[in-house]
Amino acid sequence: MTDLRVGNVVMYKPTRPVFAVSTGSWTGKPAFKSRPCVIVNYNAERQSFTLAPLCGAQHTAAGWTRRNQMDKNWWHPVYIVNGDVQIPPDGATVPRKPIALTHDPHMALPSSPKYKPSYIWAGDAGEEVPIKGAQLRRIDSLSIDQVQIDSLEAWWKYWLANNRPSGP
Repeated sequence: MTDLRVGNVVMYKPTRPVFAVSTGSWTGKPAFKSRPCVIVNYNAERQSFTLAPLCGAQHTAAGWTRRNQMDKNWWHPVYIVNGDVQIPPDGATVPRKPIALTHDPHMALPSSPKYKPSYIWAGDAGEEVPIKGAQLRRIDSLSIDQVQIDSLEAWWKYWLANNRPSGP
């Protein structure tokens, strides 16, 4: 087993095309780069984690904003507690509170990845990743608690019933 657990934030290269398409990728293919992802589930029988990726907001002359063509419902704003980062605009079809990730105040703010206004995947349960052979690097200073994971799961269920993402 690994020392990773539900609630950890890790660096990972997501592979699901729906993540790319819903963030406005013009190629429709996943970016070949690591990004912060939250471990939202552990499946002991399958020896896998389920990850929900984060996607950073864009900085423009008008301030922080969503990426062009980003699906407003499937990408949920994030609040980084103790992180000195503003909450990005939401714009979903129903009002919702940001999902809180917590920066450990006893640790320095990381230089890579730097915290910035971000969104977390909320369109469905995320990407299942087999633990064996997975390239996951934990971000020790950042985590999410079970209450926030439960809130995110409630949004997955809502969007699956009302605005299901298409594709793998």
